[in-house]
Amino acid sequence: MRGSTMKQRPIVWLAVVAGVVLVLAVAWAAVLWTRPEPIRIAFANSLSGPSAPIGAESLVATQLAIDEVNAKGGVNGRLIELVLFDDASNPAVARANAQAIADSPCVAVLGHYLSSASLAAAPIYKDARIPALTGSSAADDLTNNSEYYFRALSPVSVQARSIAEHLRAVMREPKVRLVHTRDSYGKSFEHGFATAYPAEQLRVFGLDVAAGQIGSTDEALDAAAQEPGPGVIVVGAATDFSADIVKALRRRGIKGMIIASQAAARESYLQNFANEPEEKAQPGFFSENLYAASSLMFDSAGVAAQVFAADYKAKAGTLPSWVAGGSYDAARLMIDALKRAAVHPRFMGQGIQKRSDSKVADRDRVRVALAAINDPKSAVVGLTGRLYFNANRDIPRPIRLGFFRYGLFVTAPLQLVRIDQPKGIDLAAEREEGHVVTFGDRHYWIQRVVYTGIDIIRVNRIDVKQNSFNVDFYLWMRFAGDDEAQTRVEFPALLDRGAFDPARPIQIGQEDGLSYRLYRINGDFKARFDLHDYPFDTQELRLRFQNTERRRELITYVIDRFGLRLADDGSSRAEDGAYSGLQLWRFLGLNYFVESQSSGSTLGKASSFGAEAMTEFAGFDATIMLRRSSAIYMLKNLLPLFLLVLVVFATLFFPETMFRERVTIPVTSILASAVLLVTVASQVGDVGYTVVVEEMFYIFFILCLMTILAGYKHEKLRDAGRKRAAIILDHAARVIYAGTVLAVIVVLYRRYAV
Repeated sequence: MRGSTMKQRPIVWLAVVAGVVLVLAVAWAAVLWTRPEPIRIAFANSLSGPSAPIGAESLVATQLAIDEVNAKGGVNGRLIELVLFDDASNPAVARANAQAIADSPCVAVLGHYLSSASLAAAPIYKDARIPALTGSSAADDLTNNSEYYFRALSPVSVQARSIAEHLRAVMREPKVRLVHTRDSYGKSFEHGFATAYPAEQLRVFGLDVAAGQIGSTDEALDAAAQEPGPGVIVVGAATDFSADIVKALRRRGIKGMIIASQAAARESYLQNFANEPEEKAQPGFFSENLYAASSLMFDSAGVAAQVFAADYKAKAGTLPSWVAGGSYDAARLMIDALKRAAVHPRFMGQGIQKRSDSKVADRDRVRVALAAINDPKSAVVGLTGRLYFNANRDIPRPIRLGFFRYGLFVTAPLQLVRIDQPKGIDLAAEREEGHVVTFGDRHYWIQRVVYTGIDIIRVNRIDVKQNSFNVDFYLWMRFAGDDEAQTRVEFPALLDRGAFDPARPIQIGQEDGLSYRLYRINGDFKARFDLHDYPFDTQELRLRFQNTERRRELITYVIDRFGLRLADDGSSRAEDGAYSGLQLWRFLGLNYFVESQSSGSTLGKASSFGAEAMTEFAGFDATIMLRRSSAIYMLKNLLPLFLLVLVVFATLFFPETMFRERVTIPVTSILASAVLLVTVASQVGDVGYTVVVEEMFYIFFILCLMTILAGYKHEKLRDAGRKRAAIILDHAARVIYAGTVLAVIVVLYRRYAV
């Protein structure tokens, strides 16, 4: 009989396992069956052809935004799905794909990269009444001719006007030769530039474009290159043609400044020259004195852009350009429109329906929701500020000028910053001081760029209990002009104010045509440690300074990518010796951020009482990332706890004759571990929350109590003659104890990889 029972047990267990698997399968199928259909968005871009690398960059950035919202449950419970359409960098393919998109269940379009592709697809999107949003196509005609196309950047005419105004304000109206293509993009550029620049200082040279190719360039480029006297050449051409024009100009002996449109404002642009014989023989032959306009410069962008750049680098393995930033912002705008479609008054709370008979209505909901993002109050927070459309469905964004050097694209030393709210500013006085320039009804601050670096010499001490750390480091600044206002900064967290005096640099001089200041600072800094994960925590040591006199519109501190010799991910290649004295810490990285300190105070000025303007002071942040060496910490501090865990577990195997020990040993272990907990907690100091190491002790206390109760109940069952129940209780207690310990180890490993 017993043998028969033993034979049946495996069958029973198999039946139980099969039943559990069946239940889980049915539950999973039910989840899939009831999951709402995803909201599909067409991603139309150049995934092959000459612009494929840029299309891939746009896709990564867009997917980052989609993944973020999907990780939070999607839009009203529906996930967002990108449907890819490759336009092959070809307008004809883009036009063919547009009809396929119109026939698909997609409710909106993100794309394209090339203006020529967007212009080719736009009429079909309009006929299908499907909204399209681009983060990179800049030709003016795109949004001028279609109320269904939106653009998350400034049109090319505005970019060209910004270049013209920069030349007038910063370079005092030099002679300009404008070379542009005679397509929609080039004509828009020429119109924007010519209307903003003195006609007597401007010569214009047009290049014919047909079937995606530039016609004969010899005559026009020869004339531009032979123009007498010094001056600046401005190239108004889209990505398709920009590099070829720059090559032709350099080969005609033009060595002076060339300024290109935003199409050239990315470091990957230099790949167009990499295989040319002149570049191989003389690196920088094409890129020396090459400038470009850009809506996003990561070396001078704020924290949000730097965080995005780090996320992008982690996913793609390369650094992003303005294309990725524009695509990410466009995706964020589209996601926000999908959310707003459900609450817009016009639709009475009905969001995207995703029914076969609601496609037209769904697309209309998205278009109306996008159009409603049209003022600061309805704006979406982007990488460089608030995003909202103007009457032409464009987003006028500030244009900055950058230049190429050593393979990098960095912010130029002087910039123009638009004054959006001139009320409360004495424009005449500021113009007299040289801080403001005016063109028509547009007013700009002249912003001085300070190339800034912080190099760590040594981190001497970290005091978690006192919330402070001691560090020795170099700080340098390079900037145009000799105004010392750029150096008048303070470190708010520096405890010893005498450790830094901005008026006393250790070196002063001129470097590469810029004023140079070098400081050495050694002192204690206040820190705000997050100890929730202690002792598996990662901490940030922040070295932040801010200007105390000039507003951010006049001075900005940018990351000195040359001087810091940054790695590809934007972090510093720090010397290991700087952190060798921190035996309980492991260095992870040193990251840099451009910051600003904001104030909404009116400063008592009557002219500011009704204004919403913020006063911001420029700042700079270097953050040292450190991770505690938890293995060393546990060996030094928690080894007694681990031994107590084993001792208490051993009591569950004690024979019945050792009943007293089964109770007294866990009690003693609780008291001993409580003393150890007090010692460990004293290392942290007073914190208003529970840290991980305390949770580990609490779990041990619970296991000890369980062991005591199990021992007590075991004795009661044995006295009652229920020996089999007592044995089952012992087995259950052992499994629960060992399982709990194992679960804690697995959770800690998965969360902290200790």
